[in-house]
Amino acid sequence: MTKQRLVSNFDNILRAKIYFFLKKSIWKYLISSILLGFLKPIGGLNSIVSAIIYFIGINVILWPLQYISAKALAKTINFDADIEFGESKILINHNNKELTEIKDWSWIKKIDINTDRVWLTINQKRPFGISIPISKLSESDISLFRRKTNE
Repeated sequence: MTKQRLVSNFDNILRAKIYFFLKKSIWKYLISSILLGFLKPIGGLNSIVSAIIYFIGINVILWPLQYISAKALAKTINFDADIEFGESKILINHNNKELTEIKDWSWIKKIDINTDRVWLTINQKRPFGISIPISKLSESDISLFRRKTNE
């Protein structure tokens, strides 16, 4: 059984926002920028330079919005819990309120194991990510997440 403390603070929320943005949204903005560059070039510039300018412009707008959004969410979300990941269930003991939840593994939509972190995407309308550093996990903990990834 793997036990981790999860706190929704600014750093964790920003890390999850960046992860989801780079994993999903960046490609949409890149394709949109390329299309804009070819369909509506800027001034006398060629299409590729226009696409690069559009992409940079979109990112100049979006990255500060990610930061501001993470700040706002950190103030409103009050999640502090000890989570135990077992073979058949996930036990959530909230530290900031008298509540214990038991979830099955369908609560986790996707598990990504990177070189430095294990990312768990919660099965909700709005994606919520749990990030666990590999350095905090034992080999048996990592193998549990690998098994659940393959199921």
